[in-house]
Amino acid sequence: MAEQEGLNAVALHARTREQGYSGQAQWQWIAAIKQAVGIPVIGNGDIRTPEDAAAMVAETGCDAVMIGRAAPANPWIFRQIAQFTATGAYDRPTVDARYGMIRAYFEMLLAEGEATRELPRDARPGDPVGKMKQFATWFTHSVPGGAKLRAAIYRARSGAAVLDEVERFFAAQAEGACAAETSTEGYDPAAAFPQAELICD
Repeated sequence: MAEQEGLNAVALHARTREQGYSGQAQWQWIAAIKQAVGIPVIGNGDIRTPEDAAAMVAETGCDAVMIGRAAPANPWIFRQIAQFTATGAYDRPTVDARYGMIRAYFEMLLAEGEATRELPRDARPGDPVGKMKQFATWFTHSVPGGAKLRAAIYRARSGAAVLDEVERFFAAQAEGACAAETSTEGYDPAAAFPQAELICD
């Protein structure tokens, strides 16, 4: 009926409201909609990796995928899906890339907070430090030792303190990797830290 009334496309999150974020997304529902309509169908649910995106398309015939929770933890996933679709492989972010992303986003939050400080409280975008703490859980996903960084960020009282903790954490990681590289005979940093780009003086 919606298609007949001019709907251009439909997206389905293949879970019930009762499920919330629990259980497994029912991809067969996406396939059923694809078979029932002639407009593009966008599938959503349990896409955590490029392999998941390809599997959903293969299993349901959907025209596109929508990604939610996986994106804050891995903002590179969209590029990875494009790479995987084209070549069967994809690049994984280095620890240095994760540091750059965390630092850049947190600095943007602080700049936004500073730029809107004179606005009435109900017109401000929200507390930058609170947002930094909220997103710390996502952004430190897959960072070795990320739990320590999260704990330090949660304890911080200001945006500057949060940035200091980020700097301190990643500097310590780099120093530890470089110290191990220069002091341990037979040590292979590329094998020990496959996601890191090591630059040692």
